[in-house]
Amino acid sequence: MLKRGFYQVLALVKKDLLLEFREVDHLVSLLLFGFLLLLLFSFALSVEPDFMRKIAPGLFWMTILFSSLMMMERSFQRENEGGQWEGLLLTGADPKVLYMSKMLSNLLFIILIQVIIFPLMVFLFDLSLTPSLWSIFLLGSLGISSLGTTYGGLTATLKGGGIMLPLLLFPMLIPVLLASVKITELTLAHDIFSQREVWFKLLILFDSVFLLGSILLSDVLFDRS
Repeated sequence: MLKRGFYQVLALVKKDLLLEFREVDHLVSLLLFGFLLLLLFSFALSVEPDFMRKIAPGLFWMTILFSSLMMMERSFQRENEGGQWEGLLLTGADPKVLYMSKMLSNLLFIILIQVIIFPLMVFLFDLSLTPSLWSIFLLGSLGISSLGTTYGGLTATLKGGGIMLPLLLFPMLIPVLLASVKITELTLAHDIFSQREVWFKLLILFDSVFLLGSILLSDVLFDRS
């Protein structure tokens, strides 16, 4: 049963990736949006280099959040417009499988955005590229993706769902974003007081609660039969 679910998740993730790369204009628009946001922040706040480096983690995660939000709004659009969601449920696919596949697809796209955006940030804000930053990016992205997929699925069929999504999602993401910004800031500052571990544990806790809660509720949230 688990093996079958695993292969179903892989197949659905592959389908999402192929469809997204086939319609590459949306992905390009997301990346351009992220680039423009960072450039605007960089020029608008072009003050002391030390101050720029200090606020860089907050600006980075804000850019990732806004870019991710645009992606979440679209993530269920194709299935709802074409009636594919009901078709998938009629095949007997478990709502947990559908949730996990959509969450993993969103996670991969958020990481792709980070991989492209962060080097620009290093250049504009004169930051140092530390390997341990990628584990922070992965954990922060997991929190955004797990909650964003849940709320994206909830609001996708509602009238005005595009407006409701950020209103519902932003307050819930505050703990994940706060922990991600603090860990990124401490890592870039070389964490001389060893405060990073506490925030790391908090971020892992938030991710675990949000992911497990979303999986447990996926039967109720995503079963539209």
